[in-house]
Amino acid sequence: MSDEYVWVIDDDQSIRWVLEKTLRQAGMQVSAFESADEALDLVRGNALAPDAIISDIHMPGSDGHSLLRQLKSSHPETPV
Repeated sequence: MSDEYVWVIDDDQSIRWVLEKTLRQAGMQVSAFESADEALDLVRGNALAPDAIISDIHMPGSDGHSLLRQLKSSHPETPV
């Protein structure tokens, strides 16, 4: 298992499943979220930020643009 930790954020379960499976097969640790709000709650709770984030743009609630803005202010080094 790799030390690389990736978040996948997408409201479409099938997209999350495919990305999770592919990234895990590549040896990465993956956490998947159905919404940007779920991921942002972890960031606000001072959780360890991932090495990278793959996110959908159009989602209910906070969208990918909002997620990007908030993450860039709190974790500017994390690629999204």
